[in-house]
Amino acid sequence: MKTYPIENEQGKLHAFEIDNFRIGRRGATKVIAGVPGVVILRQPKKLFSWFREEVFCEFELKGICFQIDEPYGDNSRYWIGQKEEGSWSPQLDIIHQAFLSV
Repeated sequence: MKTYPIENEQGKLHAFEIDNFRIGRRGATKVIAGVPGVVILRQPKKLFSWFREEVFCEFELKGICFQIDEPYGDNSRYWIGQKEEGSWSPQLDIIHQAFLSV
């Protein structure tokens, strides 16, 4: 899958985006759930998730909290990164690799 890396001021990956038309909210959550060690804290609600939730998935990997959101609820991309924006962690590289492998 094609991703769109977003780097912080130090040139480190702090988030990335994916095209949502190809995978959907549940599909993105499924990719995350397949990463060894990930704990899903919140996943998309069943009905009208796209209408009610901008942040639709929260998860943890090795003590770091991440989220997936769809800015404005109707964007063409999902944003994936730490809840604390601008931070880099090696866990994000693992998550990014999972999407590159799809």
